[in-house]
Amino acid sequence: MKTEGSARHWIVIGVLFVSWFMVWGGGANTSPVFFVPVLKTFGWSRTRLSFGYAVAAFSAGAAGPLIGWLVDRFDVRKVMVAGVAMVVCGYLALAHTYAYGQFVLINLGLGLGFVACTGIPASKVVANWFEARRGMAMGVMLSGASIGGAIFTPVMARVIAGYGWRGAYVMLAVLIGAITIPLLTVFLRSRPDAEAAPASAEREAAPTAPITLAGLEIKEALASRSLWLIALAQFITFSLWSGLGQHFVAYLVSIGYTPQFSSQMLGLFYLVTTGGTLLSGPISDRITARSAFALTSILSALSMLLMLGSRQIAALAAYVAVGGMMCGASGVLMPLLILETLGVKRYGALMGISGIFGTLGFAAGPVVTGRIFDLTGSYAGALWMFAAAMVVCTLAALACRRFEAAIAPALAASAVA
Repeated sequence: MKTEGSARHWIVIGVLFVSWFMVWGGGANTSPVFFVPVLKTFGWSRTRLSFGYAVAAFSAGAAGPLIGWLVDRFDVRKVMVAGVAMVVCGYLALAHTYAYGQFVLINLGLGLGFVACTGIPASKVVANWFEARRGMAMGVMLSGASIGGAIFTPVMARVIAGYGWRGAYVMLAVLIGAITIPLLTVFLRSRPDAEAAPASAEREAAPTAPITLAGLEIKEALASRSLWLIALAQFITFSLWSGLGQHFVAYLVSIGYTPQFSSQMLGLFYLVTTGGTLLSGPISDRITARSAFALTSILSALSMLLMLGSRQIAALAAYVAVGGMMCGASGVLMPLLILETLGVKRYGALMGISGIFGTLGFAAGPVVTGRIFDLTGSYAGALWMFAAAMVVCTLAALACRRFEAAIAPALAASAVA
């Protein structure tokens, strides 16, 4: 195997970076900019519109175990290309939707596309290509989402102002398809040994030993506490950042800021998020993913208090700085926490299982946030709720343990026998 610093390794990371930049940064991260224009077009309540978007997370969660099973057994490249194609078709369809039922069905399809071309397959590729520098590689890859969000958010705001939200969805679909699919098809490989052919016919015919990967089997993971603590942490973390993220522009508009300024703040938030994605991986390599995730969670709780005071520009700026860093860090640290506590052996399947709870949180966060606003006329209750939930998330991360500790009793028993 080539060393982790080889050009081939970083070409793969570069392709994954662009994929996240286009699909998540340009697609998912710009949804808050579309929220108010779509709301005005259809006149739906915030709860109803939030649910319409949130069904994408429900379908992603339902499909997560299947996608995990596929990437553990088949070529990741094919899975990701199919996912990108579904996202492209979904955005083209959204541009031509005129009824709530259509809107919901299209977002169901988008959820399937997103889960097939982002977190589970992409992090599986990183786990296959990197070990010692896995945290840094994961951070570089995921920074594509935040950098893409920082660039695409103000761009989409201007496109919506000039051509409407339907035209903006068409532009997204064309850009994502034209850039991402060719790059994945030509350059992505699932693992390093997939790129090298045998040097001779003799080597070709030689039997190869099966690759033994470290970690828990699915049954062992299901019996461990770490999987369920991670599931809880995923639900809470995803509900926070999706709930507040979806309503970010709407929240700032509700407390007196202009839509244009609010979109600019969202773009700045995503730019700061990049710092969290790039720094959290190397930090976790030094202090463990569990400690890094716990620190991120408690700082996320504190950032909610800053958001409560964001009528003052200083508090808003502080939230963008702290919250943006923590949002970026949590995206990187979650897969690293899974790798540290459950291992790489059945990573795809286990990330799919725990991801069900993450996508449920991703779906529930915007709906609950919108419902609280519809009932109270304010987002303050949602912010207090998220602050308390992140304290629970901190404790869950600290209670996880490395997978070696989970299998130690069984190994000791077999040694005695």
